[in-house]
Amino acid sequence: MEKHFLSDIVEGEPSFRAEPWYNPHGDCLVFQLADQAVVAERIDEVLTIYRSAIDNRPIGFQIKGVHAIIRTYGWEGLAVEHETDANSVKSVSITALLLAAYEKGPKTVGRRRAYASVLECPSTRTSFPAEELVPA
Repeated sequence: MEKHFLSDIVEGEPSFRAEPWYNPHGDCLVFQLADQAVVAERIDEVLTIYRSAIDNRPIGFQIKGVHAIIRTYGWEGLAVEHETDANSVKSVSITALLLAAYEKGPKTVGRRRAYASVLECPSTRTSFPAEELVPA
């Protein structure tokens, strides 16, 4: 049997972790609650909801343009925790990112419902380390 071309890079068994992660190359924050097939529903230029292919419930999301949101609202508008002596941001609220993204677009009922459904997705982590939110 042939050796897979990525086998030298990837080790061990693949595993699923239900936690948000930042993709620096795409400048997006991605979260998926369950390891199952999803249907992606593009809400606007910032938010995509991942719905379960089994029962259509929202089980995740993608927030695009995280760095642009940070430039627009500043670290202070999205900060959860500050280190006062160095005046540096320690973490950014995922809820604040979603609310800031919502502010950028039209205030329609469908869009409001979509953002509200994402805010109801349970996550094991509600904030993200600020030092990781740097695009490639």
